[in-house]
Amino acid sequence: MTVHQLRCPRSSTALTRLRIGGIDTDLCEDCGGLWLDRLELARFQQPESVFGEALVAHLKQFPPTLIDHSIRLACPHHPDVVMLRRKFSLAVPIDIDECPKCGGIWLDSDELAQIRR
Repeated sequence: MTVHQLRCPRSSTALTRLRIGGIDTDLCEDCGGLWLDRLELARFQQPESVFGEALVAHLKQFPPTLIDHSIRLACPHHPDVVMLRRKFSLAVPIDIDECPKCGGIWLDSDELAQIRR
C-alpha cells in the first residue's frame, strides 16, 4: 500500500492505495471510506466475489465513524465537482456518492458490505 495525492472527501486525509484482485482501490484509513474508479465496483459488489470479501474484511479494521450524509462531497479526482448522492439500486436502497464527471464512486465505511448482502 502507498499513500498518494488523492484525499478523502470526508476527512481530507490522504487516501492509501490498496491493490486487490488486480484493481487499485483507494481507501481512507481515518474514516474507512473507499474510492473506486468508474466500473470498478462491479468487481467487488457480488456476494460470491472473493475479492469483495477480502476488501470488506480489510475495511472492517477501521472503526466506523459518525457521518453526516447531508454534507455533499467533492470528488477526490475533481475537487471542483460535487458528487451526486443516489440510491445504489432498487434492490439495495443505500445511498452512495458518484462523480458526474468521471463516474467514480465513494463508499462510506460500511456501504460495500451492505451492497454485497
